Amino acid sequence: MNLTDPPMRGSALDLTSGRAAQAPSSTMRIFVSLLFCCSFSAATTVAAAPTSRQDAKPGAGAAEEVELEEDADYAPPEGHSHIGDSFNEGPRQAAYLMPDWDKIQFPVSTEAEQAQRFFAQGIGQLHGFWYLESERSFRQAAAIDPECAMTYWGMGMANVENEERAAAFAHEAYKRRAAASDREQRFIDSLAEYYDVDHVYADEIEVKKASEESETEDVEAEEAEAEEAETDEAEALERELFDVEQRQPADDKKRMATFIKDLEELLYEYPDDIEAKAILVNQLWMARRKGIPTPSRLANEALLEQIFAVNPMHPAHHYRIHLWDSKDASVRAVSSAARSGQAYPSIAHMWHMGGHIFARLGRHSDAAWQQEASARTDHAYMMRDMVMPDQSHNFAHNNEWLTRSLRNAGRISEAIDLAKNMIELPRHPVYNHLDKRGCSSTYGRRRLAEALELYERWEELIATSNTIYLEPIDEDDSRVERASLLAQAYLFSGDEVEARAQMAVLDELLTKAKTERMKSVDEAEEQAIEDEKKPSEVHDAMSNALTGHSRPLERLRSRVDVVRALETLILPQSEQERPETLEEGDDESAEELPDPEAIRLAALKTLEDSRFSRTHLSRLLIEAGEHERAAEMAREAIEDKPGVAILHANLAYVLWATGDEDGAHEAFETLRGFSERFELDNPPFERLAPLVKELGLPNDWRQPMARLADIGERVPLAGLGPFRWSPTEAPDWKLPDGFGNEVSLADYKGKPVLMIFFLGFGCVHCVEQLGAFAPVAQEFLDAGIPIVTIGTDSVEDLADSQERDTAKDKLPFPILADPKLEIFKQYRCHDDFESLALHGTFLLDGEGRVRWQDISYEPFMDTEFLLTESKRLLALPIQKGTGGETARASVSGASASR
Repeated sequence: MNLTDPPMRGSALDLTSGRAAQAPSSTMRIFVSLLFCCSFSAATTVAAAPTSRQDAKPGAGAAEEVELEEDADYAPPEGHSHIGDSFNEGPRQAAYLMPDWDKIQFPVSTEAEQAQRFFAQGIGQLHGFWYLESERSFRQAAAIDPECAMTYWGMGMANVENEERAAAFAHEAYKRRAAASDREQRFIDSLAEYYDVDHVYADEIEVKKASEESETEDVEAEEAEAEEAETDEAEALERELFDVEQRQPADDKKRMATFIKDLEELLYEYPDDIEAKAILVNQLWMARRKGIPTPSRLANEALLEQIFAVNPMHPAHHYRIHLWDSKDASVRAVSSAARSGQAYPSIAHMWHMGGHIFARLGRHSDAAWQQEASARTDHAYMMRDMVMPDQSHNFAHNNEWLTRSLRNAGRISEAIDLAKNMIELPRHPVYNHLDKRGCSSTYGRRRLAEALELYERWEELIATSNTIYLEPIDEDDSRVERASLLAQAYLFSGDEVEARAQMAVLDELLTKAKTERMKSVDEAEEQAIEDEKKPSEVHDAMSNALTGHSRPLERLRSRVDVVRALETLILPQSEQERPETLEEGDDESAEELPDPEAIRLAALKTLEDSRFSRTHLSRLLIEAGEHERAAEMAREAIEDKPGVAILHANLAYVLWATGDEDGAHEAFETLRGFSERFELDNPPFERLAPLVKELGLPNDWRQPMARLADIGERVPLAGLGPFRWSPTEAPDWKLPDGFGNEVSLADYKGKPVLMIFFLGFGCVHCVEQLGAFAPVAQEFLDAGIPIVTIGTDSVEDLADSQERDTAKDKLPFPILADPKLEIFKQYRCHDDFESLALHGTFLLDGEGRVRWQDISYEPFMDTEFLLTESKRLLALPIQKGTGGETARASVSGASASR
């Protein structure tokens, strides 16, 4: 199998043949829960069947065999890494060389050519913030050459968002530094010092030395002493190793400053190391997160220029974009925005970042192109490697930005369609659900609501609110957002009755919030008194409780105020609450009535002080006779967000409606300059019909858009991947049960099926999982979803186990045998590095496509969630990926073939 190919479904990766080389000790005593203490100390691999763990055997080409100690008292839970808990959450499947691997030159101390290649690939992925795949590449390199210290350094660098794991890997790199070059040692030492693990290793050596010197004839005493020493060591290391929670901002700032200084010292000794320069540039930018402002962006730019002088298409273009990604300086990164994606085409984020710059400059069509390239790249990767949406770094953010770019470019139907697609994507209780910020589900709802509201598609918004796309959520913040949005839609569409119904919902929620606030204050007071606090402390406790409710209540009041202001401005004056009659001559009562004009002005002020849409507000200002302020607001909106289609359309309309014909003509010509893909059958554009007629233009007044030379030569988008993620076809299988029968996936053709991969009846957690699904199997069946389970036990063991089952114990679904793990590997329920089976749960539809999956070191247990999600997914149509092939072709023409 060529390592430039992705792992093939249905073929086991032979990690014992020149590539895999790791030997986790079975004496695993993890000194910190997230730190592995066993090294890849020889080129061996665990050949462990889930039902009977075998001795590890040396891999081909191993320099020496390592004797593995047996410890009957220790056995990691099934599915958990045998190397250490740090590897449970990380990549478990083998890496493959992607077409871009040779874009980086970063030599390290290894005689294994393939290890060097995977290391280089990991560095490139690190530059693109593709942390999961970067760690996978570094781990593949470590599997090939387990004593290459820099592979562990790479794993640490790839865990910038998980500092406890990063510290564990930095520790492992430091333990192997002796065999590294001076240059490599400087990289390793800088990371070790950053995570404060260099002295930890020294402590380990001292403990080990003391242990070796303490010999005694009393075996029991020796064992007790060793156990005590081991416990003391673990406790000491746990205290001393990097602890995120105990770190203070001042510590972080100091550590980062030292890290940067260490990198500068490295470059002083090795001034031609462009990878060190790239890493330094990024750290100088990342230091802002630790409270260290970038001292000079121009100094960083000078480093970048040195990198590009050697390698004009280095992925450091990504870093230049971050460097200049600000309103006042984004123009300086246009050249990198055009090159970033092509510098490392397999990384979606590299395409995405160019969109930042073009969006800043108001070039939303160019931004949309970048974000579409990013989405297609992500879709190709996920469909090729069986990765679910939202498991890929920044996937949801990439797509939500694309929805904004599309709507800003006037391509509103595409924006709405994409937002709906985000809502349709598979949900998961960990990484994509309606209560999680920054995932596809929540982003999709927000961007869909914004698109419909901004383009005044009120009837569509109301209709959509009764579908899965904007369905009610039983959570107060969501109820507030939904009720205020619907109240606005009903007001603008003239439905007073429904508008008032939504306002009643808001009033109810406001009353509830006030009641809960007072309840919290009362409870805080009672608790403080019960704890015998001083009067001042009781007051502080009550004040803190009050403060905790201030911001949520303030946001809710703002929503209510906006809706009430709209009610005042939109509903006819006769509809407002006021006395029906006045006695003739009752001048005093008449004087007490609110001035209608003052009421309108106050309502407009409320809207202006809120985050209410400036396009809607400018038109309300026109209706209120505030022409000058309407025009001023329309211009301000464009200054703040240049190039946005509806803002420019609104300016042309406002100027036309307020009598500024010359200004309207000029604004309209600017609008036409980027109108090529506008959807004219939307209110913001339809409102321009009188102006279009006066100018003597056709109803379809759009014109081709000029292409600026600074975008360079673009690749065909279709070659990057499909426009939509769509479920992939599940690998076929046929397996025996314990009763002499064979069951195949074909037996379920035409109907959905839930597949559960479990690690044998010797796995306690697996038995718990089967026990959780057994009581709800009928509920799944009632929904048209039979359950089938595939285990690691042999047919004989399976038969023996089921023969002993009583009628009461019998599980209500088929149990199949896959002792060779062939189907486990096809479905990626397999740790390729350690030859371990993993837990897996898959929902297949009637066409045999994988609609949902969970692969983990732990079994999926949330049956209620999965039943609900299965029903939702199976009720949705498949969005076919269009415009590209699943297997992405690189810019150079090479392909990631299977």
